[in-house]
Amino acid sequence: QNPRVYHRLIPNVVLYENWTMIDGDHIELADERRLFLEDRGHQLQAKAGGAITQLIVQSLQNPVYIGRKYGKDIKNGNVFHGTLTAVCDPRKDGKPAAV
Repeated sequence: QNPRVYHRLIPNVVLYENWTMIDGDHIELADERRLFLEDRGHQLQAKAGGAITQLIVQSLQNPVYIGRKYGKDIKNGNVFHGTLTAVCDPRKDGKPAAV
């Protein structure tokens, strides 16, 4: 897992993730990276928790014509078919909230 790192200028602190996910995996900045930053004078602070992201990608194909007249007065005249792909953050167990 790759922990998120956030550097604040005021106060001059580097925040990094240090938390256990739902599935038991632990996210934390590696010791060698912490030492690298400390050797350069950075003040580090672990943060238990953070933002969780989800993303839905909609891949549309060409509209499906079903033999009807299409005009401005017809709502949803063009029906698009395609796929929806849900991508979830492993910090939230990596599963979509709904399908």
